[in-house]
Amino acid sequence: MNKNQLRKQFLSKRKTLSLESLQEKSLSISEQFFKHFDLCQVKRLHLFLPILKQNEINTWLIIDEIRQHYPSVTLITSKSHFQTLMMESFVLKSDTKIMENKWGIPEPINAEKCPDDMIDMILLPLLCFDRQGYRVGYGKGFYDRFLQKCRKDIIKIGLSLFEPVDKIDDANENDVKMDFCVMTDKLIVN
Repeated sequence: MNKNQLRKQFLSKRKTLSLESLQEKSLSISEQFFKHFDLCQVKRLHLFLPILKQNEINTWLIIDEIRQHYPSVTLITSKSHFQTLMMESFVLKSDTKIMENKWGIPEPINAEKCPDDMIDMILLPLLCFDRQGYRVGYGKGFYDRFLQKCRKDIIKIGLSLFEPVDKIDDANENDVKMDFCVMTDKLIVN
């Protein structure tokens, strides 16, 4: 299937999840992430803030765990610029004010900027992914363009509620492959 077909299918599938089921799956993904990744060597970790109306994985569980047990890790999140389809990175502190933009995306307000090439690890949102490590997002290419600006050795980790599909038929050279994908019950290495 191509990205558009998969996007429709998995958006629909994700919308059927109850809040309770989504929270359970989010907790399991958080546990799997900390089980498989040692953050002692990570200085800056970029992650997305969940879009609640889209039933996204609750990354606040990961944020809270990092703040509690890995205080040396600087958390980074981004703002999306829809005119240019680019993202800009900002430090996410415990007192950073968060506000939803007009698309419902939570973003930091008046936060300190972070250069993209300073990020060591990134947690990627996705609707689905394939066994080769390619992901399907919302279709604007924000993260693929963002990753082009990051260091080549950045560790790219997807977070997925669902099993991988065999192949995304229209994956291309502009798509950036993930290194890993964390699921509710396992880690997939790409």
